[in-house]
Amino acid sequence: MLRCGQTELVRGTVVLVALLSPGEVVAQERERPKEILLGPGMVLDEDGGWRLPTPADALRAFWEPSILPHPENWAARTEPAIAVLRQEYERRSTVELDALANALADSILASDMTEEYRLQDDIFWTLRLAAIGDADRDGAPHTGSFDALVRIYETIVAQALADGGTDPVEELERSRGPSGDWQLTSALQAIFSADRTGRGADYVLAVVAANEPPNIEDVWPMRLGSLWCEAADIVRQNSGRGDHPRKGELPPLAQDDEMFYQLCGYH
Repeated sequence: MLRCGQTELVRGTVVLVALLSPGEVVAQERERPKEILLGPGMVLDEDGGWRLPTPADALRAFWEPSILPHPENWAARTEPAIAVLRQEYERRSTVELDALANALADSILASDMTEEYRLQDDIFWTLRLAAIGDADRDGAPHTGSFDALVRIYETIVAQALADGGTDPVEELERSRGPSGDWQLTSALQAIFSADRTGRGADYVLAVVAANEPPNIEDVWPMRLGSLWCEAADIVRQNSGRGDHPRKGELPPLAQDDEMFYQLCGYH
């Protein structure tokens, strides 16, 4: 069941996409859709058949999975948006694609940290996979999805520091508890994962450079979290499979495993 705020968000976004689309569609020649039977992201039409997803369908799928071939599969909810954003079946205007990516970002920013945790995680996954260059998918990466992830992260940081403080992770953990920084760190991880050696890594390395490490004299584990630690740990690790190739660009304190663990408590 949709909550009131979610209903308004989805309806408003569908209207936004509908308003933006026609002029752009008329102004350009779309490529003919691929001839397919049933591919990833297709949705149920009014006659019981399957059709290519629209931006409005891509949004609806997250909250109304009944339009999907396998509504019981959580992962299937991401498929229409990924297919649209990567233009896997047909070309769409930049305005349409950016509107969809920003609507997904808005749905995260409008949600409480713990509200519909899995839904938020799926949206992070969608934007990441839409932006990534080497995804095992058809189509092309969508730059606006990367920008939407950056906007999520920067908005959360600004909100966390609105009442003072210098470290958003510390402020979120102070106000919300140990997992209070989940949205922030998920956004930063998605930014990095969208381009692990290029602009995603560049962005996270810049976050490390712009922040200070914790004071080693503070007692661990009673000390609150640190954005420097979270960002450095993302660069240090490659999905848990060892050092990332750009680890050498971190500050010496973050490169040294023993010192990093003393500062941040990470293994």
